[in-house]
Amino acid sequence: MKIGIIGASGGVGRHVLRQALEGGHEVQALVRDPAKLELSGGFEVIHGDATIQHTVNTLVEGNDVVISCVGNAKNNFIMEKAAQAILTAARNQKKIPKCLFISAIGCGGTSWLVKLVFTIIGGRKSLADYEKADGLISSEMLVPVVLVRPSGLQDRPGTGEYRPFTGDGTFARPISRADVAQFLMDAASSSKWDGNQGIQLAGC
Repeated sequence: MKIGIIGASGGVGRHVLRQALEGGHEVQALVRDPAKLELSGGFEVIHGDATIQHTVNTLVEGNDVVISCVGNAKNNFIMEKAAQAILTAARNQKKIPKCLFISAIGCGGTSWLVKLVFTIIGGRKSLADYEKADGLISSEMLVPVVLVRPSGLQDRPGTGEYRPFTGDGTFARPISRADVAQFLMDAASSSKWDGNQGIQLAGC
């Protein structure tokens, strides 16, 4: 399988990259700073910004699956722009790739309490950007998407297990970034979680 990963040097993205390579997939990775990649060799690196359309077009073209692991940081609100660029690029392909996106519990009406905490920690502007991206993905009609909203991301070692669910995620258990990556890789090769409504993801 040909996989394009956006944000491959980030908290979840680095695990996705490692697992994709271990799975024997053909991988391209789009990153703003290649020096931050933990791995080298065995995959193609595309140096660029996930919000720039022509750069995203390069990553999306020819891949079977595109996995977006980007997130906002330090007043750099990229979620909506990145989602729009990825979906636009995917729609323009002869063979439209499946696109997987990370959002967050609290978006899409999944938990008012988590949304409040998210607002306090990240700020209103960051939350609004996540919500806009979540809404774009949820309303997509042409591109097959998987929208995952993980709960309480942690850097502890992965267990290889996760709990996908729908509905209120207020009391969902935290999940390791490695296990989110495992879900994304499983969802990349299965249609089980395809759909615009989104899946909440918790630890076991």
